[in-house]
Amino acid sequence: MEAAVDGRWTRVRTLGRGASGAVVSLAADDRSGALFAVKSAAAAAAAEQLVREGRILSGLRSPHVLPCLGFRAEAGGECQLFLEFAPGGSLADVVARSGGRLDECAIRAYAADVARGLAYLHGMSLVHGDVKGRNVVVGADGRAKIADFGCARTVGSDRPIGGTPAFMAPEVARGEEQEPAADVWALGCTVIEMATGRAPWSDMEDILSAVRRIGYTDAVPEVPEWLSAEAKDFLARCFARNPRERWTSSQLLEHPFLASAGCSVKTGEAAPQWVSPKSTLDVAFWESDTDDEEDDMPASPAERIKALACPCSALPDWDSDEGWIQVLNESSEACDTAVAKVEAEGKGRVLIEALETINESSGGDAECVDPEGTVRLITVASIGQQEVFCLGLINDPLVFSVNKSELTKSLFP
Repeated sequence: MEAAVDGRWTRVRTLGRGASGAVVSLAADDRSGALFAVKSAAAAAAAEQLVREGRILSGLRSPHVLPCLGFRAEAGGECQLFLEFAPGGSLADVVARSGGRLDECAIRAYAADVARGLAYLHGMSLVHGDVKGRNVVVGADGRAKIADFGCARTVGSDRPIGGTPAFMAPEVARGEEQEPAADVWALGCTVIEMATGRAPWSDMEDILSAVRRIGYTDAVPEVPEWLSAEAKDFLARCFARNPRERWTSSQLLEHPFLASAGCSVKTGEAAPQWVSPKSTLDVAFWESDTDDEEDDMPASPAERIKALACPCSALPDWDSDEGWIQVLNESSEACDTAVAKVEAEGKGRVLIEALETINESSGGDAECVDPEGTVRLITVASIGQQEVFCLGLINDPLVFSVNKSELTKSLFP
């Protein structure tokens, strides 16, 4: 598509860097001073992913989807995705600024906006794949818009199943399918997040336990007692464990809980004059906004691994390509690296065994596993050439891999 941002603009600062090499920056139009965000990538893999996201966004026109201002592919191979600046920040930010939970009137209004956005996407045969408070932004008018289409897929696609474990539907946690019904489950989880200030399943000790409970028991997220009967019934429709029995996003818009969402959301607190687009775009998979404008990190995944890996004798052979998978993780003080080689057949075991390996490698420390982290995996019958991508299990997005012969060795000092 033609770039709407076709004039001169200045990059104000670097907000972060993606594990695949993409960089997100705050930018300003030289003539008007208007702020927007630029997501750029030069590396082939990152550029390919950005091109895909740009193509998806280029065909979307909805007041409930964060607009793409343009996409540009330069001769040198660098790709740039221009996105609207939503000054209210993410929905998760709004909840935090409101003391950790929203009142039911605000929950109704935001949930209705998200449901309208999902109804639009599903009508376009698209699945968002990662609906949560961090991926919903609030515009200057106080209304919610769906953002971050990194996990988006077409209905019936054989692309990798992905999403955030705490917001995954049972069928997604089992690696079976990810269709529009999965977005509806995630909408229900987002309502829980707005009502409690926490992701569902926050009582679970670790991500592995949460995924097992979601996928292989009859449990559903706990609903706060203080919510109205209408809200509880709405959530019951979202949390039908059988996706065929779950209400569609269009049906939910007719539910009394959303049909009565006529109250306006106050924008004074939710839309400050200056909010970093890091919050607006919720760059949850990017590094800290304290990064210097100059990229002083090694360019290749292997170089980044070598620079950040602990100096212990158990390190694998970084130069070997045989028998490796990639795990895109976020690091924390508790765990610097997490790795897995999955030797499983079938879809459901792929996620479980990958997470088991990560959990065991971390010594079972619950604090080093983020239940809100995003997991993306390729579900195929044979795992021989499979790559498993896990985003958000630790804090800083990096690429970590471990050779299958090194699984018994700990990478933690």
